[in-house]
Amino acid sequence: MTIILVMDNDCAIGKNGDLLYRLPEDMKHFRETTKNSTVIMGRKTYESFPKRPLPDRENLVLSRNSKKIDGARVFSDIKSLLKYADSLENRMFVIGGGEIYKQLLPYCDEALITRVYESFGGDVFFSDIEHDPEWELAEASPVIETNGKNIRFLRFLRK
Repeated sequence: MTIILVMDNDCAIGKNGDLLYRLPEDMKHFRETTKNSTVIMGRKTYESFPKRPLPDRENLVLSRNSKKIDGARVFSDIKSLLKYADSLENRMFVIGGGEIYKQLLPYCDEALITRVYESFGGDVFFSDIEHDPEWELAEASPVIETNGKNIRFLRFLRK
């Protein structure tokens, strides 16, 4: 599994139940990277999308509330989610929110992080993977500007 997220200088990934900032290049990167794959998220993340389910992807939702969600498979625990995920052939991406990232990070061997070189005063944070000895930087794009913000796409692999 692969974690994919956008993070600021303070490792913030969200604010007030939403993304820190909408960045066109990051959204394009997310769409292109996750297309024709499986995406795993929490219920609140799923409900935050203006268009549900995410098109051209299998949508899996991990939620304590096992209520059926149109367009997604719902799992009430990690064990059942992982059992189902093991049966899949396509690539799997963990796409949020904060609690889902924390719970599934131990099962991931790759992290795709869009680093925004700014601080946004977020209220949800991700692990500082850049300084975690379990992870190593495998690739880094050049810094690009989008919507007035400098960003870089980073790819980390678990050692």
